[in-house]
Amino acid sequence: MGGTVIETESERLRREGIKQGIRQGISQGISQGISQGISQGKAQLLIEMGKKEGLDDATILKRMQEWAGLSMEQAAAYLEQYTKQPV
Repeated sequence: MGGTVIETESERLRREGIKQGIRQGISQGISQGISQGISQGKAQLLIEMGKKEGLDDATILKRMQEWAGLSMEQAAAYLEQYTKQPV
């Protein structure tokens, strides 16, 4: 009978651990999603403003790196993505 109680407590602890892991995962996912969304919004705004000002792609890429804190690869990917879309 004592083994059953320990097993039940073990099951409860396992379930609680799973629930806590899920909550932490959701919270982390939301934070990352918000951060990524903000970066994408900054990138899109810088691209649209740069294009309207007649800036060349190199200048826009530089601004995206400096002002949005993006790597060259990220900035280039956003530039390609957002210049394909109508402004």
